[in-house]
Amino acid sequence: MDQITEVESNPTDPDALARLRRFGGDKLLREMIELYLQAAPERMAAARVATENGDRPGAELALHSLKSSSAQLGAARVGKLSERGENIARAGSLVGVHEILNEMETELVKVTAWLTSVREAAVA
Repeated sequence: MDQITEVESNPTDPDALARLRRFGGDKLLREMIELYLQAAPERMAAARVATENGDRPGAELALHSLKSSSAQLGAARVGKLSERGENIARAGSLVGVHEILNEMETELVKVTAWLTSVREAAVA
């Protein structure tokens, strides 16, 4: 079973957020979520522009950054898709990355809603 298939049924990982909360409390959790919600769309845009321009290193860097931050905040499917795109770019191609970015954008909408609700609950 590939890694994408493994996260299909659990595209988010609440345990990742619980680890952040244990490490730094609600304040750190809120701050990390806020940073992700601001940075993820920017990284997605950077990956898309790099892909459209044939800039493999740029696409790889943007996807690597998104992979790491997504994993840290429990956005498991976004992280795995980012990893898949990063690996394609690292291997010297961008074939298929556009489709991966489309999947990531769809998933990011769900992740944004999930993290926004978690952030709001952490304020209470």
